[in-house]
This record gives sequence, C-alpha cells and structure tokens, in this order.
Amino acid sequence: MCKMDKDLLQKYIDKDIAPLEKIVLENHLLSCPECRKDINQLKVMDWDLNNLDIPEVPKELASIRSSALDTYFVALDKEDTSFESKDILNFQYKNLKNTVSFINYLPGKKMVQNAFKKTTTSSNRETKNKSLLSKIIGL
Repeated sequence: MCKMDKDLLQKYIDKDIAPLEKIVLENHLLSCPECRKDINQLKVMDWDLNNLDIPEVPKELASIRSSALDTYFVALDKEDTSFESKDILNFQYKNLKNTVSFINYLPGKKMVQNAFKKTTTSSNRETKNKSLLSKIIGL
C-alpha cells in the first residue's frame, strides 16, 4: 500500500501544487501503479464534474421554497422548544453514539486504539472500570 498523500494527487489535478511537489509526484507516478490508478480515477471524476449538464431551475421553485420555509417556521414557533436536563443528556448520548459509529468507519481507528492502549499501559493508575473513551473506541 502506497503512503503517498492522496490530497497531493487532487492538488496535482487542480493545478494547485507547488513546483517541487509536482516534480516529486511525477517521479513517484512513474514507479507506483496504485497512485497512477488513483490519479486516473480522479481525472475522470474531475472531467465528469466539469462537463455536467446543469439543469434549468424552474421559476416556481423560489415560491415553493418560500412557502415550505414559512410552513416550517410557523410550526417551529408553535412547538414547545424548552429542554429539560434529561432531554439534553439524551441528545448528547445520541450524538456521541453517532460519533462513535462514524469513528468506526475512519481508516485511522486502529492507530487511535493502539495509541490509547500505549498510554493506558504506561500509566501507573489503571482502574478496574474502563474509561468512557475506552468503551467508545472498543477496547
């Protein structure tokens, strides 16, 4: 697996790359089939995005949008928007749960887990109960 910065490939396509980085990347592309494949995919995607047919926006869209927003804000004004501490805690719990789900899809999850394990094993104060963070990242 290549460790070349994939953002650099996008900068190359956007022609937003420093001259020295361009030279390094072009030399790297000569020897790395994975990066050549990635840059070709990015070029195709860039071409597709730049050559999209932009549909016409209907003239009545502005009035539909305005009426939908008016309806929403009228309904919002009628709602009771007061929160109790229980509601706030439930909201925070759901937010944390969604964050954990997102973190589980990130490619750096294993790296975070390993770093967390190293810090907990090197500390002298290990507790019987795992911390909230260790429960979140699945240790």
